[in-house]
Amino acid sequence: MFDYVFDTDIGIDFANLDDLTDDKLNQVEKKLGVKFPAAYVELMKKQNGGTLSYNEFHSNKVPDGEVDIDSIMGIDVEDGIGESNYLVEEWDIEKGFVLFAGDGHEWFAFDYREYKGDNPCVFYITDEGKPKKVAKDFESFLKNLKKPEFDDADEDDDGDFDRVYTKEEVEEYIEEGTSHFDISAGLEQFAKEKGHMEWFIKQSLKTIEIEEIDDISWTVGESVLIKLRVEPRENWPIDSLQKIVDHLMAVTEYEGVSDIVAQRLGKRIQRNILQ
Repeated sequence: MFDYVFDTDIGIDFANLDDLTDDKLNQVEKKLGVKFPAAYVELMKKQNGGTLSYNEFHSNKVPDGEVDIDSIMGIDVEDGIGESNYLVEEWDIEKGFVLFAGDGHEWFAFDYREYKGDNPCVFYITDEGKPKKVAKDFESFLKNLKKPEFDDADEDDDGDFDRVYTKEEVEEYIEEGTSHFDISAGLEQFAKEKGHMEWFIKQSLKTIEIEEIDDISWTVGESVLIKLRVEPRENWPIDSLQKIVDHLMAVTEYEGVSDIVAQRLGKRIQRNILQ
């Protein structure tokens, strides 16, 4: 019913997990000690998590009346909402909340603190201030998701969007370590092409060492996952891939707090290696 909220035009969606099964659902509910809302389960059975096109949550209970949400977590034992207990502890959030959307600084969560049923209310949680109830249930939460209005100023007109990079150009941008756009676009281009695996991983290893560009590790993690989908397994350099995993798992944001996006990408690469 609400699957229209997902963005189906982005190609590979790293927030979209493997199809939800009843067995997986039971395992995750047992792990978290809760019963998920029927509306959430129904949506996840249509698409098990994903990036949102209806990515603005509108409510007079959130700052400025709206909050951007990148994605809704899918259901998996070691990923998506199955990571909630770890995230609650990592971000010093009150036990009893089950996180289903957020990025570390702000979250949306089911409130099971004093509730044992299967239709909890939804809270908005930030690293400042008290959690706020923003929806009576998950269905009401979904109804308050809106699609951003189109803005001509947001169009990308720098002329490089459809650019085709050479290996030499990508190497030069990585060596300079200043253009996040060109490094990301170049790595993604070669990630989508079969071949060049040894070269691609070598450049990825160089890229994760660039300290001057914020979130560059996310670029590497996403590009590597794309590459693993198109490149035959026999061509995978496992030792080098493990170095990328180890790096992603060790990335921090500030004061030693783990970068949850980098960790999630690292875990997904690790699972591919171990399959």
